Amino acid sequence: MRSDLTSDQPPTSKVHYAPTRLDHRIYLDHAATTPPDPAVIESMIPYLTTHWHNPSSIYVEAQHTRRAIDQARTTVAHHIGATPDEIIFTSGGSESDTLAVRGVLAATRSLGKHLITSAIEHHAVLDTVEQLQRDGLADVTLITPGPDGQIDPTSVAAAVRADTVLVSVMHANNELGALNDIAAIAQQVREVNPRTLIHTDAVQTVAHLGIHVNRLGIDLLTFTAHKLYGPRGVGALYVRNGTPLQPQIIGGGQEDRRRAGTENTPAIVGFATALELAADRREADLIHERTLQQQLIDELPKLIPISTIAGPRDLTNRLPGNVSALIGFVEGESILVALDLAGIAASSGSACTTGSVEPSHVLTAIGIPDDLARGSLRFSFGRGNTTEDVDHLLQTLPPIVQRLRELSPLPTTEPPPTWLPWLST
Repeated sequence: MRSDLTSDQPPTSKVHYAPTRLDHRIYLDHAATTPPDPAVIESMIPYLTTHWHNPSSIYVEAQHTRRAIDQARTTVAHHIGATPDEIIFTSGGSESDTLAVRGVLAATRSLGKHLITSAIEHHAVLDTVEQLQRDGLADVTLITPGPDGQIDPTSVAAAVRADTVLVSVMHANNELGALNDIAAIAQQVREVNPRTLIHTDAVQTVAHLGIHVNRLGIDLLTFTAHKLYGPRGVGALYVRNGTPLQPQIIGGGQEDRRRAGTENTPAIVGFATALELAADRREADLIHERTLQQQLIDELPKLIPISTIAGPRDLTNRLPGNVSALIGFVEGESILVALDLAGIAASSGSACTTGSVEPSHVLTAIGIPDDLARGSLRFSFGRGNTTEDVDHLLQTLPPIVQRLRELSPLPTTEPPPTWLPWLST
């Protein structure tokens, strides 16, 4: 047994940062999740060991945990320009999205049931609105994005009706990295119907760009800890004071009766710590991630024939650190397996279901042909990545693509005409 596991040192001395590079491996999937910062883990340990009590109890030990949650709520609210009573702690982004959509629709039935969202939202939103529509509880309008994945505010405003109770458009798409002008969407929607509420999923942007809810002009905002070097299993929903919202998890008085269940004190404390660290490091992280991002965007299409970058090319319109690549004549899943064997972790917009690879709903929504969309890859950089990581990826990926293409029984040198508009961008 390793000696550090039997040491008499206090728990905090055994906290080690989970680096982006583990031995020979390189992690390029920070949009999926990030390694917890050591300061985050250290802040959580007392609430896993000493102060583990139920914060809803009245004795002194429990009140210590209650004060920790209150302080964390104040910190979280401060970093998005909100007040503490506008923060509901949840289990993560998916629950926050569901609570926002279902909670508003349930609380505003007398005003209407029309809901507007985009065709490239996270499935936490899309699957929820689809179920509401199937159950007859919502009338849904899906907005089609432009070819770069961005949502035109005028298209959203044009879809608003007298019975539109909610607009939900994500701040940045998790696959394409496309940033949306939520402030413009909110302004134009309210010019048509001032009663319409605005929700945005900002899971990908809170860490990278910083959020101020009043500047965005929104009523509800989803964010989560594990995208910003915090723990998994905790997120938050900002709900502007006065916004109608019906609880979806009931059976307790927690979170001001808006979300029942004993609070996850260690994770909530870690969430607040992660937000503070993100704010302190934001400028340095932004420069670092955009440098790596630009390097890969510039070089990858030069090294792999019949490939391109999807999403906005102007980095001011793109999520920092995000690179979405399309590689023809090969499936993204096959590339990912080969990269994994080579020590590189990345992701794909495609999903393998019942033995067949289905193209991403995001890529098909912006018009990319299915056969090209199946060759999608997403690389997302973080604090621990280096230019050497990008160089290694650029050395490793082209031979993998060439080898996989050589295994194909079909010609792999002339792209179909349907691909040409995308390959020329």
